[in-house]
Amino acid sequence: MKSMLTEGDAVYQKEMREIEYRGETYTYEHHNVKDLDTGIEYTTNDMDFDNLERIYEQYRKRHDIPSPAELKALREKYGMSAAGMSRVLGLGENQYRLYEDGEMPSEAIGKMLRSVQTPAVFLRYVEGCKREMTEEEYNKLCRKIEKTIINEIKRKPNFQWLHEFFSFGGMMNKVAM
Repeated sequence: MKSMLTEGDAVYQKEMREIEYRGETYTYEHHNVKDLDTGIEYTTNDMDFDNLERIYEQYRKRHDIPSPAELKALREKYGMSAAGMSRVLGLGENQYRLYEDGEMPSEAIGKMLRSVQTPAVFLRYVEGCKREMTEEEYNKLCRKIEKTIINEIKRKPNFQWLHEFFSFGGMMNKVAM
């Protein structure tokens, strides 16, 4: 391969490295290029993004933080915009979109994002911002959540769903069976 620095020869390298991220140590596979004429190692923007994503992936796993793809799927499941999700969850107007785009939330926000993947929990957030929605928006969203809850009840064996409903303030009365 050709070096971006000298146009001489270069080699693509992979090596294990340790990094400190948010007070914790992570070991990841670092990718870079070494210019053989100068011995200088460098990365491209794409390599930097991929190296950082390998660290983020470990952090998400360690702290049970949803991935950007999971966040996008959740939003799409309810037919909401990213700004709408931010409003419901009490985040800054563009914050949910930033999390979907890969920005790393704090551990506390990550736990909240994980919890709202449970429809009964998400319904509580929706109820909490009812005044910020039109009646039509609120009713449409509640119907989608209720439909999701009913579908989950049908899929879960051994009455696992009972625990979820009674754990979140008796959401059973919200579902028209």
